[in-house]
Amino acid sequence: MDDYVKVASTLPPTGQLHTLIGIALILGLGKGGVPGLATIATAATVLTAPSNIPGGLGYAVALMVPILTMIDIYAAFLHRSALDWPTVWLLLPTSFVGMVIGQFLDGYMTDTGARLLVGMILLGILALRTWKDVATFLFP
Repeated sequence: MDDYVKVASTLPPTGQLHTLIGIALILGLGKGGVPGLATIATAATVLTAPSNIPGGLGYAVALMVPILTMIDIYAAFLHRSALDWPTVWLLLPTSFVGMVIGQFLDGYMTDTGARLLVGMILLGILALRTWKDVATFLFP
């Protein structure tokens, strides 16, 4: 963990502080309403996590969790009039199940495997979004 903190909290060329600040800004813009930027920030977090530090991806994710939590609370506050609480209460247990599955997988996955999994999920999201856009264009 100490190695990751050194990398994350120092300036280039050895550190990533500017990159992490940029990712946090993109995350805020994405959660604030600019479509797609939160997905880009997720990909950037995975790409910039140091691969030469064992568990570097886990540390990068742990760094982003409090930021995401605060952004999500603020976004829910901003959009409270449009928030569909029955749907939120329906989705919350599913997200907790996902967290438990993620914790289970974390014990068996390497950083490389986790990067591949995140990449496949992001490519899947991109493919579904593209398919939806193409279908809407071809069959209005």
